[in-house]
Amino acid sequence: MKIFKEHKNARLFVFEGEDHISFITDKVNASEHAHFYIQITIGLNQVFNVETESFKATVRGIVIASNVPHNLDGNSFWQYYMLINPESNLGLEIERRFLRDNNTYELDFHQIENIINLLANIECSISYKASIRQIMCLLEIPSKNYGTLDSRCEDVINIIKGTPLNQLTIPSLAHQVYLSESRLSHLFKEEVGISFSSYLVHEKIRKSFRLIFEGNTLTDAALAAGFSSSSHFSRCVREKLGMSPSTITKDSRYMKV
Repeated sequence: MKIFKEHKNARLFVFEGEDHISFITDKVNASEHAHFYIQITIGLNQVFNVETESFKATVRGIVIASNVPHNLDGNSFWQYYMLINPESNLGLEIERRFLRDNNTYELDFHQIENIINLLANIECSISYKASIRQIMCLLEIPSKNYGTLDSRCEDVINIIKGTPLNQLTIPSLAHQVYLSESRLSHLFKEEVGISFSSYLVHEKIRKSFRLIFEGNTLTDAALAAGFSSSSHFSRCVREKLGMSPSTITKDSRYMKV
């Protein structure tokens, strides 16, 4: 992959987007755990072992539903992991396409080969975005036109992006866009495809890692992003991503999408 040539010593590449976080890594050897995100894993050069309560196999590519306990042994080979917020439009489409009848879906050979070919072109955040759009098209996942969002939801998202996250509350946001709290929560879920609280936690995690990769300590980053403590941040990361913050940040390269 092109990205390996640019960062020869890295063992984990992190890409964070609006509705997902992705990793390219050879670090994963996870005992049984469950997390909030829908998980897509692709072996870049080898198969890997995965086990759930109802599925056990050596595979090259798999989709695992949210909150499904699973073991995954990457065998020290490189894999691509896409962790998708299940409440986002992308998450809902993934569930509709692959997880309607079962909590796992094994990708077929041609899907995997085509995805690997697209991932091979990644060298920066721009090429990552282009590759992800092509991968979603390959998997027959439609994209949502966010340009048609209700103006009040656009205002809320802009406020979130421009305000320190530790100062944000639903009542204050509702007041700024002249809506009740319940109406804002309903409208946000309807328009954005994700609950407001889930969106805010995702933003806090994104900001925390951004600050850590910029050189801040874990505690300072967590507090600046709106978490009550470093332990609160660590618990959220383990719950949402299935990995500790230290595992994610060690020998890693971070790229905002």
